[in-house]
Amino acid sequence: MNQIPELQNYKIFNDPSWRRVISQFREIFNDLHLNLEKNSIQETIKPENVNLSDLCSEANQKYINIIDNELKLIDSKSENQEHFRLLLKVWKLCQIIFIKSSPSGILLNDLQEWYRSTNNIDPMIQDLFSNYNHNVDNLHTDQNYWLLIIMAVAQGRIDTARHLMSFHPSKNSPVFRSMDEILRTMPNFSSNSHLTLFEFKAKWEYWQKRCIQILTNENFQIEETGSLEIICKLLCADENTFLELKPIFNSWYYMLISYLSYANPSFNISDLHIHLDSGICMKVFENELDEFDAIILKIFDFDVDVIVNDCVRLFSNNFFSAHLLDILFLNGKLQMNKNDLTMFKSDKNSIAIHEEHLIEYAVQILSAAWSNSSLSLNQTAFDYLLKCSNLDRTGLELIETYLEKISLTNLSESNANKVFYLAFQNGLHDLAFSIGRVMQMRAFKRGMYGTALSWNVRIKDCSFGNYLAEKIIEDFFKSKDLKLLELTESLTKEIIYCDRLIFLSKYREFYKLAYYSNKTDMSTKLDNFKQAGTLLLQLLEVQNLIPFKFRKRVLFHIPDLIQENVFNEDQLFAILRIIQNYENKKDFLTKNELKNEQDEIEIDNDDVSEEMKWKFFYEKISQMIAENFVKNKIEL
Repeated sequence: MNQIPELQNYKIFNDPSWRRVISQFREIFNDLHLNLEKNSIQETIKPENVNLSDLCSEANQKYINIIDNELKLIDSKSENQEHFRLLLKVWKLCQIIFIKSSPSGILLNDLQEWYRSTNNIDPMIQDLFSNYNHNVDNLHTDQNYWLLIIMAVAQGRIDTARHLMSFHPSKNSPVFRSMDEILRTMPNFSSNSHLTLFEFKAKWEYWQKRCIQILTNENFQIEETGSLEIICKLLCADENTFLELKPIFNSWYYMLISYLSYANPSFNISDLHIHLDSGICMKVFENELDEFDAIILKIFDFDVDVIVNDCVRLFSNNFFSAHLLDILFLNGKLQMNKNDLTMFKSDKNSIAIHEEHLIEYAVQILSAAWSNSSLSLNQTAFDYLLKCSNLDRTGLELIETYLEKISLTNLSESNANKVFYLAFQNGLHDLAFSIGRVMQMRAFKRGMYGTALSWNVRIKDCSFGNYLAEKIIEDFFKSKDLKLLELTESLTKEIIYCDRLIFLSKYREFYKLAYYSNKTDMSTKLDNFKQAGTLLLQLLEVQNLIPFKFRKRVLFHIPDLIQENVFNEDQLFAILRIIQNYENKKDFLTKNELKNEQDEIEIDNDDVSEEMKWKFFYEKISQMIAENFVKNKIEL
């Protein structure tokens, strides 16, 4: 089995037709497994304990419908036309043999329908009528007239054959009436039939004896082409007639179904093997058999293991095998074969085969994504890998291996987001965190603070969050660009993991209230100033929320607010206490020569007159507080 590091190039999955089919199949695959989980009593899906037949049959029919619809959409000249046509033929037959497992009598109806749908003669019939649209009386003169009637009888389309025969000018002759009557009265066994299988066999034997009598007694010379007699011989299951009509069947399996329709219409699966081993159909086509014929033969032979492996070689991918084995496994039918219904010796083997094909298919999709530098197919592949947990390397481990191989160096932000999302969604949190750290650092080095902050919020990297917040506020103090503060505007709830980001967010709120209020109403402005003052004091009073190197800069906002008379007496005393605490800490750091803290202080002393500014601030703040006290006392 291929491993992730050895990805091959499956460009076929980048074809638009295939992409549509893959996407739709993924939805059905996920819905099926989701429904199974809901319907299962156990914590994990256990096919042997839950009746899944209806769910699996419905999902498989949806798969077939998707292929059928895509076949109608694509251009007849497309290379996918033949690919999808063969795929549809195999899938429909597998549905009949492995999934529906139709009983005797019903099996014929299902195989006839498969014959008709995969070798449709309706377009030829439509052409026939369109050629004689204004003169249907001459319909019988067309060279394809009797050919289509014989083909209709071979496919069991008796009503179609009778309808075409009704346009013949000799339709009222005795032999034509006899043939029409025998066709009309042909017994038919169906699921809605009131007949038992035994009653049907008795009626069939009686009816076929009448066919032999007509063949023996009627005068077929009235019909010059001899086609009417050929039809009667088909009804009598005459082997030589079937051999002579080899060209209209195209393949041995169509001839087999047609022959059994009249030789043994109540046949079951076991009868198929008997006729395959001893019948005429394989012999007459033995020099024309190809790889596809071998697959059909193995389907009739119940050899699932060989079927899926041959289909992998024929279609050059595991698309079909992965989905078919998934249906069979979930439906509890992966162990079937014609002899003892235990194709594999243990459940472990069937589980392994099921998961191996799922993994191979997923790897092929990842290969297509890799070769096209596209990440849109990745989650599709991951959905299949996540269903594989019983092999040496689980699907989740393969997902992790694949994501680790993706280089982030030249990856766009959009694709990096996809990779992060894929890792996080699939529970690979350590990998997601590593991706986030790389991307936030790359954005930071490029000066993209907003992008770096976005990555940081997603991975909750507190250490880098503190560093990033300090860098943003430092740049703001230099540039006074409010856009820097607004980076946190939509992240209020997401940044509670990081003190510095909380400070940055709250400082933004304060700054907008204090300096960027657009309200012209004086009372409203005063309210904004009061809110700003309260918020500023809250920031200053919380221990270690504001980096020490920025504390003096934040304190410089106080005079503007005192001037607006927004603080009460308690708040003014709190301001004095805050200023004193700052001075005490500064003296302590200086006295103890704490280098790291000293470095922080130096950042705040870029201007040579900074110390003078602080002394002036300290004196001014004391004076303003005193004046404020006096003013308030006088007002009282």
